[in-house]
Amino acid sequence: MLQFDRNKAAAVARETQNAFISFDAAYLSALQLATSVLEAKHGSNLPERDGQRLMQTVHDSAGNLLAGRAGMVAATAILQRVQSRSNQAETDFGCPGVGPWQLMGQGRDHEPTKLSIAS
Repeated sequence: MLQFDRNKAAAVARETQNAFISFDAAYLSALQLATSVLEAKHGSNLPERDGQRLMQTVHDSAGNLLAGRAGMVAATAILQRVQSRSNQAETDFGCPGVGPWQLMGQGRDHEPTKLSIAS
């Protein structure tokens, strides 16, 4: 059986949660940037070629963030498998990441909630 110090395992869980919060905040920011670029482009006389390159670059950047988050999902699955084979198997460290309820408002009349990065 794998043996982990409870405090150290809790630190790993906390940092995993913080990583998801950071990825989600960065992705949300990238999507907000994409919206701002579209709004700024409208009526600016920016040549379509430049606008297309700019929008594609912002889109690709957001996609890279999402791909990085997918890597964290895979890492979390490994951590959960390791935990299940350890002396901390029965310890509930909480779920990683934020839920959609923390990213979006309650309904259409609400704007997305700004994520605060835990310190």
